[in-house]
Amino acid sequence: MKRSLWIPCFAVVVIVIAGFFLSHSRKPVSQKRSTVFVVGLDGASWNFIEPLLREEKLPNFKRLMDRGAYGPLKSLIPTKSSVLWTSIATGKTQAKHGIGSFTAEKDGKTVPVSGTQRITKAFWNTFTDYGISVGVVNWWVTWPAEKVNGFMVSDRFRERKSRDRKDVTFPSELGSQLPEIRMSEKQFAEERQTLGLPEKLHPDASSPAIDELAGQYKGYWLQDKQIREVSRYLIANRKVDVFAVVFRIIDVSSHLFWTSIDLNLIAEMRAKPSLSEEDIARMDAAFLKILAPVYIYADRILGDFLDHADADTNIIVCSDHGFKFEGGRYGHSSMKTPPDGIVILSGPLFRPGVQLHDASLLDITPTLLYMEGIPVGRDMDGKPLFHAFPPEYVKSHPPRFVASLDKGFRQKGEPASSEMDEDILEDLKTLGYIQ
Repeated sequence: MKRSLWIPCFAVVVIVIAGFFLSHSRKPVSQKRSTVFVVGLDGASWNFIEPLLREEKLPNFKRLMDRGAYGPLKSLIPTKSSVLWTSIATGKTQAKHGIGSFTAEKDGKTVPVSGTQRITKAFWNTFTDYGISVGVVNWWVTWPAEKVNGFMVSDRFRERKSRDRKDVTFPSELGSQLPEIRMSEKQFAEERQTLGLPEKLHPDASSPAIDELAGQYKGYWLQDKQIREVSRYLIANRKVDVFAVVFRIIDVSSHLFWTSIDLNLIAEMRAKPSLSEEDIARMDAAFLKILAPVYIYADRILGDFLDHADADTNIIVCSDHGFKFEGGRYGHSSMKTPPDGIVILSGPLFRPGVQLHDASLLDITPTLLYMEGIPVGRDMDGKPLFHAFPPEYVKSHPPRFVASLDKGFRQKGEPASSEMDEDILEDLKTLGYIQ
């Protein structure tokens, strides 16, 4: 063959071989595909879960812990749900993912933060790249809904006025197929009484902000009830490899219910120059008397997922932060150290009864990727939680790493706007997230 012909032929062969490896590099390692449930419980905190476990009031939490690894999940500053849940979904800090607050500026106006501002891939994008089906429900900062290999019900679906919009779910027609829950004041009062929620949602001496939150509490309860029914429907009717959802009711309830703690006890604690462990335990016990029904309700939500789990199903439960008494109040923001959230990794992939001590919310997505046989980006700030897996599993499934999984994703984020903005901003003000 002449040299002039040999060179282009060789180049073609190289291109074909390179194309083969590039096209196959996104396929996960060969392994049995099993269902993974990721259940986010915004604001869930071990200092309230552990006493209820001892009282045997959280049977589903216990079932999950008995079958897996668990421990505190270190949070980040700022402890803003929009930022933290995006960090959980990407394995990266806000400096890399682009979501830094609850709001943004667009055309000189303040608008709620939106998913179009995220500049790094979330786990649902990566799973889609690798052909793994994924469903996402009510995850923070997922509007407009993104095209995925499965479905997405964005966080704006919970706003009743948004249900008819085409960009609230993917596929767009999914929204009209989902169950819709309504509840009268009488029905809410009956449910509140049945569950043991406080009949009086705030004390007589309260601030206008707490009055507003108390007045809107039924709406927040209904939103999470709606997300619970949507999750039940989708789990039963749209099977995916990975299903992820976030529930907010623990966080909302914790922001409100602490104001119903005996005011004399709060005053006593505020008068002390510093608080001992015994003081904190007294406060937690007083708060838990009010808050327990919400955690028991969350336990029932976990039961929904256990009801649909088979022997091969793995379940991850996590929260973005916890709640603690500091500075004369219960909260998580503006504190010296953000209170830890929780993590439970349960199922056949994990070591039963193992306690984790150094897990961070940045580790959730790297762990998910490792579970699915996908390389972990070296530009991620988190790492797979290898200690949660049996050593023999890690040895037989060595992790793979790549420089980044973000190739082809947008390099610049721009906030989106809609007629929903005012309602969303009002919601954020009610919760005290913005002024």
